[in-house]
Amino acid sequence: MPAGLTATAGLSQLLEGTGLDFQFLNDRTIKLFERPRGARVPATTPRPESSGGNSSTAESLDEIVVSATKRNEFLSSVPMSITVLSPEDMAASGIQGIGGIATVTTGIEYDFSSQYGPGILSNIAIRGISADKGDATTGIYVDDTSIQTPHTTFGNAYPATFDLAQVEVLRGPQGVLFGRGAEGGAIRFITNEPSTTTVSQLYRSEVSTTDHGGTNLELGAAAGGPLVAGAVGARVSAWYRSDGGYVDRVDPFTGAVVDAGANRSASKAVRISMAFEPIDSLRVTPSFSYQSMNLHDTPAFYAEPPPQRAGTLENGKLLRQPAVDDLMIGSLALVDRLGPASLTSITSYVDRTASATVDTTNVAGIVYFGGFGNPLGPAFPASYADAVPTLLTLHQIQLSEEVRLASADSEAPIKWLGGFFYSRLRQDSTQDTYLIAAPKDPGILEDDYNAITESSAFGQTRWSLNSYWSSGVGVRAGWLESRSYSHAAGFANTGDAPFAQSSHRETLPPTPRFDLSYQPDSRNLFYTAVAKGFRAGGYAGMPVRCAGSVGPSSFGPDSVWSFEVGSKNQLFDRRVHLDTSFFDIHWNGIQERVQDSCGNSFTTNAGMARSTGFDLGADALITDRLLMAAAVGYLDVRYTRTLRAADGSVIVERGTVVGGVPSVPAPWSGTVSARYEWPLAGTATAYLRAEEIAHSHNTGPFTELETKSLSYDPRLSADPASYLLNLQLGLTRPGVNVRIFVNNTTNAHPMLQRYSDAPGSALVYAYTLRPRTVGLMGNWTF
Repeated sequence: MPAGLTATAGLSQLLEGTGLDFQFLNDRTIKLFERPRGARVPATTPRPESSGGNSSTAESLDEIVVSATKRNEFLSSVPMSITVLSPEDMAASGIQGIGGIATVTTGIEYDFSSQYGPGILSNIAIRGISADKGDATTGIYVDDTSIQTPHTTFGNAYPATFDLAQVEVLRGPQGVLFGRGAEGGAIRFITNEPSTTTVSQLYRSEVSTTDHGGTNLELGAAAGGPLVAGAVGARVSAWYRSDGGYVDRVDPFTGAVVDAGANRSASKAVRISMAFEPIDSLRVTPSFSYQSMNLHDTPAFYAEPPPQRAGTLENGKLLRQPAVDDLMIGSLALVDRLGPASLTSITSYVDRTASATVDTTNVAGIVYFGGFGNPLGPAFPASYADAVPTLLTLHQIQLSEEVRLASADSEAPIKWLGGFFYSRLRQDSTQDTYLIAAPKDPGILEDDYNAITESSAFGQTRWSLNSYWSSGVGVRAGWLESRSYSHAAGFANTGDAPFAQSSHRETLPPTPRFDLSYQPDSRNLFYTAVAKGFRAGGYAGMPVRCAGSVGPSSFGPDSVWSFEVGSKNQLFDRRVHLDTSFFDIHWNGIQERVQDSCGNSFTTNAGMARSTGFDLGADALITDRLLMAAAVGYLDVRYTRTLRAADGSVIVERGTVVGGVPSVPAPWSGTVSARYEWPLAGTATAYLRAEEIAHSHNTGPFTELETKSLSYDPRLSADPASYLLNLQLGLTRPGVNVRIFVNNTTNAHPMLQRYSDAPGSALVYAYTLRPRTVGLMGNWTF
């Protein structure tokens, strides 16, 4: 080995061809581990909490590796606010999907319409940048495959959380590396990759019961390893979960239970991936995954009028409201290490099919029929013959390709990355609303087809100015073209043209990012960053005439400028990790729904808002046996300009909270957890873990409470403050982790997302946290 090499270069050369890689855990310690050649570094290093063995000898907290910048870096050296959730973190918090991820992560808001149910009109936002109309504002990725879609009746699909290496939540605009749709941030689900050198197995099972509900069952298995040592590897996983319901569907006329635990669900997922390494520098990884989420009925219930049986949650809809969401992802990843640079190609195919039945009887009674003659009010039917089902379908197919070239030397004074991205999305959605007594006479019949094509180029460079200071700059630019076709019919659809088509092409606004970092030593990083994000414009509908003028047929992109300062600190001999960030985001040209003097509605760029706040995270190894963690976030997002309709009615009022009640973020959110463990005989260790998750009540003000607002409804309010306590008692030994858990220990039932079909309606919907759940879970790794 030649003299004069850096430690990194020397170790890289020493381990070349061994199938091993390394990490600097601290100034004194280097960790060696198996690494598939040409692949990314494993997502996490073992933590005291997740080691599966006796961790009482732990002296410091381990580093975490992330790929948020599309290269592998220590989390502590990335100038960006990032939360990383390991599989152990998610299991400890009882996380089963995106709702749980948002609950434990500050700065994220996730909710869905209690009027219709999960998966319908859902909303996800990071730092208050929400998307209730138009394109997505939060990027959703499985590895390097984008799965977020434009706003439709259905929300985004989200992958199952089994056999993941980790989940990365990136706060703030990610326009450079993740493009449009990552205006507020991005969430990346990182899967476990196949190995060509090491055999591994993972098994997980859970059985639990929910208060006033059914039994929950989970089974998962994953196995992988070399098929041809050093050349061909594979990994296969399969997962199934069923959750018992806790909301009863009742007969609205007699109160009798029609379907106990109606909101039960069943989900399944399979994934197959392979790795081919014909030479040391080349790795080709094809993968295929399929998942199906099946909901028997909605978890929304009647908040008003109250249930006839005390202590129960009841849904008095005439019809069951099932939903099915199937997602298939195929990808081919190629990584070729070309010496001074690394070439990566990601080809992806995403196919999503979703369907749902929504009982729109109550809203039809108010809006179209003036009631059914029930003395309780126009929202209440008089018989089952009044039922008005709405059948919804969605089919999305997206093909994408990304090719990027990145510098390979992590110690070089200049590190760079550049690439091209192409995607084509085809989307077909339908709606069929009809009286169940006259199914051949549709009230609303719509079929919308959209095709969206995007091409963009991006690049990012980081300079090490000296041993303390470094700066980064990046930019992305491209173009987008969309085509839309709409068919409409039905007796309640008189305002829409029978057929409409449009085409829209736009040059996407450049999205630069600048950051400056100061790192006085390996344990402290201070940074400031300025970044731009955007979401694309689109079709506003058929141009409508009013008083001699014609409304717009399209709307442009909106954008944000984000200003952030933060620090990442490792204190007390790396026994304490602190991550702090403060942000100020200016949101311009917000895509808003407005109304002209003739009553015609259309989408245009009109709103302006500002989002400010901070995120603070801390992990501390208090003693060799006690690990504590805490996170707290504050968010204040408000309109900065009043927007009025032609008749003077208020659309949004300056100073009011962005989002629309009840879908507004909690100003304060936070989690705190503590885990204490003690050694038993041999290599066994027992532990006790407690976690408290809190979200505050948003007091407004809200546009919906302004008397001149088009959406005025004095009964609307934001979600109440909520508190969730989870407890675990577990036993670990190498490769085994078995625990008894109690989620929602206090059986909290906050009324979330209270909403009605129309202002003044006596019928109010809501949903709540899953009631107290007690169970046994086990993980086995080999």
